Amino acid sequence: MQHIETVAEVNQNGIITITLPANIRPGKHHIFLVIDEALTEDNAQLVDHAPKLMQMAGRVSAFAAIDDPVAWQQQQRDEWRRYEDKS
Repeated sequence: MQHIETVAEVNQNGIITITLPANIRPGKHHIFLVIDEALTEDNAQLVDHAPKLMQMAGRVSAFAAIDDPVAWQQQQRDEWRRYEDKS
C-alpha cells in the first residue's frame, strides 16, 4: 500500500487528473479518496491533516493484523537502528 498526498484541480465537469508513480502497475486498485475543503491562497500551505487523519484511524486494513501497536512500533525502530548501524 502506498500513500500519495497531493493537491488536485477539479474542473467544471468534476474531473481531476492524477499522475501516479511509475511503480504502480496497471490494473484494478483500491483507492481511498478524501475530499477536504477547498484550498485558497491563504490556507494552501497551512493545511493541518492530523485531525482528519485521526478520523480514519482503524480504517486502514494494512494495519489490521497488528495486535500490539506499541510493540510493532518498537520493532520498527529496532529495525531502523540496525539498518543505521550497518551504514
